[in-house]
Parts: sequence; structure tokens; C-alpha cells
Amino acid sequence: MKNKIFISVYQALPNFGSENHIGFYIINKLLKEDNFDLYLFTPVENRTAIKSFYSEDYPSNLHFIDFEYSFLLNIFKPDPTKYSQYMSNILWALNLKRYLRKNTTNFDLYYQINPSSFWSYNGLINQVRPTLLGPLMGYRMPRRGLWKYLNFPSKIFEMVRLIVIKSPYAFINKSRILKSDTHVFVGGDKNIFNNDKYINLSHSLSIEVDKIDRIKPKTPTIILAGRFTDIKGYEIAIEALGRVDREFIVNIYGDGPRENHIKNCIDKYNLSSKFNFKGHVSQDELIKDMSSSNLLIAPYIRDSASLLVSEALYSSLPVVTISETGPANVCSYFNPELSKISSGVGYKLIASLGEDITYFLDNFIDVDPKPASNFGDDIITEIKNILV
Repeated sequence: MKNKIFISVYQALPNFGSENHIGFYIINKLLKEDNFDLYLFTPVENRTAIKSFYSEDYPSNLHFIDFEYSFLLNIFKPDPTKYSQYMSNILWALNLKRYLRKNTTNFDLYYQINPSSFWSYNGLINQVRPTLLGPLMGYRMPRRGLWKYLNFPSKIFEMVRLIVIKSPYAFINKSRILKSDTHVFVGGDKNIFNNDKYINLSHSLSIEVDKIDRIKPKTPTIILAGRFTDIKGYEIAIEALGRVDREFIVNIYGDGPRENHIKNCIDKYNLSSKFNFKGHVSQDELIKDMSSSNLLIAPYIRDSASLLVSEALYSSLPVVTISETGPANVCSYFNPELSKISSGVGYKLIASLGEDITYFLDNFIDVDPKPASNFGDDIITEIKNILV
């Protein structure tokens, strides 16, 4: 008999980054287990996109739950770069709680994939059993020396975020989880709950991809990718590239509100002839482009982890990133030949980045990534343990 698993997932759009990426990846991973029947409690946009993704080969064990959707959720969207995320996470939790109180169907497991912020109110806790959460993250702040790359609105946003993380609201919600009997995955390089019962996925928070043969490009090629926001650190990468005395081209993937600022930075360092803006592309297309590139620069200022970095490393694409960040932690679990961690602040950081970028421009690397275990497999193992 198949196990019926209720899954609450607020963000799970295929071919999108961050929480959407993790959400859809976990769903896709669980669907490959023949003895799991998945019942998704998710917004209409996710339902439509997921159905479209599987249109040619729809999984027989994928089901969607119909529920009354609060009109306020159409106003407050889960955008991690906007203040609306705080209200949208609460509204989603209340919507879930209301459904569970009325629901008469029994499930073998109730699993909330996201929202992943450990400080958010959770609608699953103390409503049903057994329950599973995570991976929960959301604790990291920009380290010393990186704040100057944020514009004023971004600085205010990060300060508000810090206030929320340190607030009684966050403490109460964290305590609710600790006092419950729920199972918890913790993501990132810090066990924010200090509870040995919870499973820390920091060693395996990476997504495996099929290895594609590496092809050395005629002109050394660099990849930059991610939403065009200050927190992704594009300005840091561009400043470092302005000091690199080598021939190269940069393929930049993404879109977002800071596109004009990024283009101005490129012009400032006379690099416009070297940059190709590729827009938003699918995961498969980006991974294919990784095979014929020299390196990925991941100058992310605050990410707890980075699935893009792990995909690059799985593809044997070298990564240059910044010390004391989530991507640096991800790099530590792969072949050290595939990454360089730039340290320092101010000029020293830029100089270090420039040297590390130059190394991979001069040396086309093709080695076994030797990754740590994969978090999708770890999640499946824990779910099977809970069901037993």
C-alpha cells in the first residue's frame, strides 16, 4: 500500500531559483518513489506550472488539494526581496491551519517544505501528526565588509530582517517548533535550534545533476547568475573583473529590479563588450552552458546556501565565492580543486577575487567533483524512517 503524504509548499515553480528551486526539486525527488502518493497543498500558480512541467509524462502519484485560497494571498506575495514576504508567510500558515482543522482525510505524513524561514509562524505545528519541516534556514546576515555593496533601501531591508530574526515573534515561533514533536531538517552551516534531534543538512544541501562532458571554450568564459538584486553581489564581481587583465567573456543569466544598476557598473569598468545578458533560462539550459565555461562567480552576500553553486560543482564547473557565506560552505563539501574562497574586506577582497578568477581563466579544470551526500536522498531516508 502506498503512503499518503500531505505536502505544504508555498513556493515550487519549476525553473526558478531560491525557495522555488528547493521546493520543486524535493517534490520531483519524492515523486520518483513508487510507494509515495503526494498530495500538494500549494498556490494555483505552482499547480499550473507543475502540471505544465509534467504535461508529457504526468506522474500517477501526483495529486493536488483543492482549498479555499485567501484573497489576501493575491496581494501579499512571497517575494524574498520585499517586505510583503513577512505578511504572506503568516497568511499562508493561517490558510494551512484553517484547512487542516476542517480536513477529514488522514495522511501518513504531513510535510511542510517551505516557507523555510525558521522564524516564520507555522500552521502545521500541533495540528496533525506526524509532521516534518524543512530544510529551515533564514538566519544569515551580510558579513563585515559587504554592507557597502547594498543601496540604502537594501540596507534598511536587511536591518528590518535582523529585527524580525531577533524579535519575540521569531523566538515564540522557534519555541513552538522546539516544544512540539515534529521532525525538522535544518539547512545551512549553523544548527539554529541547537537540538541534536534535528537533522542538519548543511553537509548535503546540494542538488545532483547529470555530468556533461566539459568543452574548453575558444574564449575563456565566466558565468554570473541569479536574480538582479543587491544581495546577489553583482557589483562585487564586476569590480573584481575590472581588475582582471585577461581576455574573457561573461554570460550573465537572470533578471530583476537592479538590472540598470548592474549595467551601469559594467560601463563604469569599461566591460560592456565582454558581457552577454542571457535573461532567464531553464535549469537544463544553464547547466548545458556550464559545460563550456571556465568558472562561476558566486559573490552572494547573504544566501544560507546556494543550489546554483552545487549544480556548478556537480557539473565540474569551478566556483569563485566569498568567505563566510553560504556558497563558501557548499564549496567545502566538494573537490577543493573546483573552488577558491576569496577572503578579506574592501580592496583586499576585490584583489583576492581577481586573483582567484584569473587562476580559473588560465586553467580550464575538468575533475571529479567528489560531492558529499545529497540532501534529497537524506530527506527520503528520514521520511521512510518516520513512516516506519
